[in-house]
Amino acid sequence: MILLIAKNTIKEACIQNFLEIAAKLAAETQKEPGCLQYELIADQMESTVYYFIEKYQDEAALEAHRASAHFQTYVPQLGELRTKPSEIITGQVVSL
Repeated sequence: MILLIAKNTIKEACIQNFLEIAAKLAAETQKEPGCLQYELIADQMESTVYYFIEKYQDEAALEAHRASAHFQTYVPQLGELRTKPSEIITGQVVSL
């Protein structure tokens, strides 16, 4: 399984718009066959920071997500609302 954490630092005036677009992206992404988890987390310490926590069945599912119409539509819109590019951590889930 692939885990992806995407940190988004949003312009203060754009938070509501970000949340609306993120909700649309999440709703569509959660329907993808290889998507196991897709959630938006608000940072408790920084009011303008949000994290997408994403888990995919495998690399192919992640690539299918990135190629999807909803990703191609909504991610550029989210980009315009950030103060800087998204910071992304990608890892392989290790079962213990």
